[in-house]
Amino acid sequence: MYIPANSSSSFSSSGRNTSSMDTHSNHAASTEAGAGNSGASVNFARAVQEVFVQTYGKPALAKASVRQTAKPDVVGVDLVTSQRDFTNDIKRKVSQSMTLWLHDGQADVLADCQATDISSEVSVLQSPTDSSLRAVLRASKEKSGCFVEIWRDGVLASNYDVSAAHGQFYGDETFGSLAWSNDNSYLLYAAEKPEYAKAKTEDKSSSDYDLENDGSIGDEITGSVAGFADPRRYQLDEDWGETFNGKRPPVLVALRVADGDVRILTSPEGVSPGQALFLPGNDHRIAFVGYAHGARKPGLVYCQNRPSGLFISSLLDSVAAECVHNGAVRSPRLTPSGRALVFISTAPGGPHAATSALMLYDLATRSAEVVVPVIDHPSESPQVLDGTRLPAGFPGLFVNQLPHAPWLGCAGNPSRELLALTTIWRSTYAVVTVDLLTRRVQRHTPVDGTASAAVLGCAGDLLAASFSTPGSPSTLSVGRLEAPAAGEDSVTVQWHRRPAAAQENLLWNVVPSKRGITEGDVQSSCESIFVYPAQPNDLTKYFWHDKSQPRPLVVMPHGGPHSTYTLDYNPLVSGLVRMGFGVLLVNFTGSLGFGQNAVLAQIGRMDTLSLTEIQDAAAAIHAAHNGDPKRTVYLGGSYSGYTGALLAARVPGFYRGIVLRNPVIAVADNAAMSDIPDWCWAELGLPYSFDAPPALTPEIYKKMWAASPSSMVDAVRDPILLMLGASDRRVPPPQSKAYYSRLKAAGKPVQCRVYPNVGHPLDSVEAERDSFASIARFYAKSLDDSSH
Repeated sequence: MYIPANSSSSFSSSGRNTSSMDTHSNHAASTEAGAGNSGASVNFARAVQEVFVQTYGKPALAKASVRQTAKPDVVGVDLVTSQRDFTNDIKRKVSQSMTLWLHDGQADVLADCQATDISSEVSVLQSPTDSSLRAVLRASKEKSGCFVEIWRDGVLASNYDVSAAHGQFYGDETFGSLAWSNDNSYLLYAAEKPEYAKAKTEDKSSSDYDLENDGSIGDEITGSVAGFADPRRYQLDEDWGETFNGKRPPVLVALRVADGDVRILTSPEGVSPGQALFLPGNDHRIAFVGYAHGARKPGLVYCQNRPSGLFISSLLDSVAAECVHNGAVRSPRLTPSGRALVFISTAPGGPHAATSALMLYDLATRSAEVVVPVIDHPSESPQVLDGTRLPAGFPGLFVNQLPHAPWLGCAGNPSRELLALTTIWRSTYAVVTVDLLTRRVQRHTPVDGTASAAVLGCAGDLLAASFSTPGSPSTLSVGRLEAPAAGEDSVTVQWHRRPAAAQENLLWNVVPSKRGITEGDVQSSCESIFVYPAQPNDLTKYFWHDKSQPRPLVVMPHGGPHSTYTLDYNPLVSGLVRMGFGVLLVNFTGSLGFGQNAVLAQIGRMDTLSLTEIQDAAAAIHAAHNGDPKRTVYLGGSYSGYTGALLAARVPGFYRGIVLRNPVIAVADNAAMSDIPDWCWAELGLPYSFDAPPALTPEIYKKMWAASPSSMVDAVRDPILLMLGASDRRVPPPQSKAYYSRLKAAGKPVQCRVYPNVGHPLDSVEAERDSFASIARFYAKSLDDSSH
């Protein structure tokens, strides 16, 4: 017997939920229970609160660096974790240093320091040539300013207020930069370009008030003149979309360490710079990625296909920046020898994420070559492609960014330059190395469905990595590179892991697809991860209390569509499993990690192919008696919100409740409002040009309308819960609000929650708390036998 949430308090249309899960809400819940709420609904809310705190309260490992000590089996590690503060509804960055003893595959703590909140630090970098020097970019909320700190031997040597020179720092992975010059005389970083002057009263007593009437009245004016603002202040200069809301475009800034002198570097016309670094020598040459924009700036976050180039320039104003490689590039990293830059390159246009190539640009010959090519389809056997040896099953590189410290040293052979990186390999993240000398790619973590792993940083023969599973958040592991045997060129990594606190009563397995498309080389390119509770217990009793009966099932495809669910910890999934649900994470054709052909197979089929595979995956779980067909619900966001809305119309009755987080509802509306309008053309298989964006003609609108859930409102009959970020730039909420209004007017069972000041991921602590509670109550009500 299910205990449903009280319908009058479960779906308040606005404001913070009356049973929202604060860590100090027991007294409030008791008060509410006496004010008309049923005891069942309040007790259920308390259980949901307990699960939320347990699953979302776990720290996540964000960064780590490792260093060798005087003892060969003892290393030092500096960690940065991300932690939720439920009292203040914020996410904190916390740093901690520790000393580890590596032995027998374990990493035991010998000593650790007090954890420190570093949330105000935007970026931190130790000088690569002087370990006593450290630079910190700090954003001060108290003083509303930007500060560059120079630390020497743990003492603050200088603190420069740069607030007047430019806007806020860029610390994200797209534009964020912080680099020491080779002689430690300059720092290079990225920040918002300076704001143009406001209007101010003109000083008529000024010596330059009386001017000769030369020139023309139509001549351009700069600065605040005659009581007016600088004319450029209100000219349209778009931001870069989602997560960059309201930020002025970036510029590179050079700060002279000796006296804090700040100089804004001139950017190439039509280019926003980022990911800057210094090149070898003391002539202060730099390299950076420049993101190009023509008629508009396309959204960048989550998009690897944006037109961009690798530029080389200098701190000297007289040296113009030169683009040495065009395409869609990112993550330039200088090789240890200093002879070349490696970087990631993806085909511009088309799908927003795809297989990438690893490129090498030789600084002496000024030429670029492919080190790891794009892989169309994984080979069951090892292969050699374009001179690079690839392991069996290698699906290609699916890399967002390279680690900031990616280089491993091979003892006894300093000429070998080993690049360590993280790539998606089917339904997991894997650690691989690329040997630039032998042109060999090797995998160093399993892809057998046991865990995901990611590189955090390297130093010498040491590698810091995170390991994660659906049942345990990311934990630190330290790997040591073992020298190859004589006559061999293969390398191995010996891992030493910190113990992981696994979630009790949670199991998972990877479920291969029994039916996928079989066109050309695209076969078996989809699979699912099924995460489920092993036994009923006190927390599962609301949804699953009898082991002889199948569990309720949440079908949860990923968004994108070019993304992937991997074997990493997900607090939402973990929480649903704790409540008694089996959760089916569906990777359909078009997911990353299965080769380029699988990515391209989705193009032009956005409203058909993935829907078939989602339903097939759910049916397979039903057939295996691992999920109850009569208690199956849906949870999707963005693109999988789109597929969920389509399934609501096409297979009514299959899902007892459907949760849609920031879904694409009207493709044409999204094309007109989204920060990535090209997505709508690309996924329908229609041509798009960044230089000359196409018009939304009646013919195009007709195609987009036919593929839109908004055209199928009349067929919807199952309960729907919409969850929207009011500041979402990727899938703006007006289309979902219109969908809600039409469903409501037609008498359909629909609810809508809107989270202020929250973007596409719905990732503020407040939004996470309320959305988890709302999902739990919505499923309780949808699955309640008495309501059907």
